[in-house]
Amino acid sequence: NNQKEGADHSTSLVERHLNLLHHHQYIIKMTTMEDHPFVKAMLDNARTADLVQKITTPHPGNPLISGLKCESCGISQEDAGKALLRCGRCNQVCYCSRDCQKSHWKESHKKICAQVTAADKEEGKRVIEEMKRGDVSSMQTLQRSEAAYDVAKKLGLFETVEHLFLQDMEGVLPMDKSYFSTTQEIITHIFKGNREVHDRYTCACRVRTKEYILSSPTAWDTMMDATLFQAKLMTKKEESMMDAELGAWRHSAARDVFATINLALLHEKVAKALIFKSRATGKRSGEEAREYALGIMAPKLKAFFMNGGEGFASSNVDRNETIQNSVHQFTALLSYWYRALNVDEEDPNAFINAMQLDDAQEFKYETIARPLAEGSIQYGRTLTMSEFTLARARATAEYQKRKGNTK
Repeated sequence: NNQKEGADHSTSLVERHLNLLHHHQYIIKMTTMEDHPFVKAMLDNARTADLVQKITTPHPGNPLISGLKCESCGISQEDAGKALLRCGRCNQVCYCSRDCQKSHWKESHKKICAQVTAADKEEGKRVIEEMKRGDVSSMQTLQRSEAAYDVAKKLGLFETVEHLFLQDMEGVLPMDKSYFSTTQEIITHIFKGNREVHDRYTCACRVRTKEYILSSPTAWDTMMDATLFQAKLMTKKEESMMDAELGAWRHSAARDVFATINLALLHEKVAKALIFKSRATGKRSGEEAREYALGIMAPKLKAFFMNGGEGFASSNVDRNETIQNSVHQFTALLSYWYRALNVDEEDPNAFINAMQLDDAQEFKYETIARPLAEGSIQYGRTLTMSEFTLARARATAEYQKRKGNTK
């Protein structure tokens, strides 16, 4: 941290992920400690003059300094000691309790809420028209407002999303150059829902994800292809000469997309929708579901595990194997539901066996991806580090026992 290059690297990370740093209490506390080496390194760099201030600026997603207050009694989120509730219709005001919400509704919010909701509906019409022209720069409105989302859905939102996924895979660049991937923008806004607007890593909106999957026979296939495409973007031969910033954006896009999709797959209803149901063709039979899983989904994933995993990002971009592990977890989640939903009672492990993992891949899958995926399903959220460490230790012991390894 005391070296200039270390400071430059830290600054680059802060600039790229400023919206995420609002949630990290450790970083926020450090900004009050000017003698801390990390803070010193940042403050000594000219480009970080205003970054520390931005990190400590009141922000709705930061429970320490959110700046949010109850509209009825005025208590702050910090004093309340818990996250404040938002109005489910307009999402514009917060309350510390149901009693405060009911009181404020009668006093004044009922009329204001109706006006805001009407305005959001008009915004939903505008956003979907922009999306049909390829512009996804205003999708935050659909994330923030259920009213806008419902209007956009009635006007062809899911058909438009599927079309934009296909365009992204064809190499059509986003109209808004402030982001790199259209798929990233769609998935991290529309399928996160409003509850997660300030945190990309908590959960995904299972209702919206399921609605999209059921919108057409090819909806899930297109979403899966677009998700895997984010990882494939980082595997091109010319990558060693690729601009470092572009590589970082590609990595960020893949990471965010997988984070959301993997969290959506924690929910049984989402898994049932993608394996068993199709709105156009009705419910798949057990045999049809098995053929779909092994004949359509499995081959797409298998490509990432062939020839030593050449489908993954190379080490110079994916240094900590974030994307590799994300694909492993994606596979583990699908394999879990293949077993849990009794898609194939005779061979419940057929899905993961179709990957034909080599010894190194199998070890990583069994000791990292599988305990992480199944633990997350059990808790309905991502695991804490201590929970993951314990789950991984147990899985490793069981794996070594099965393999007859006593080391």
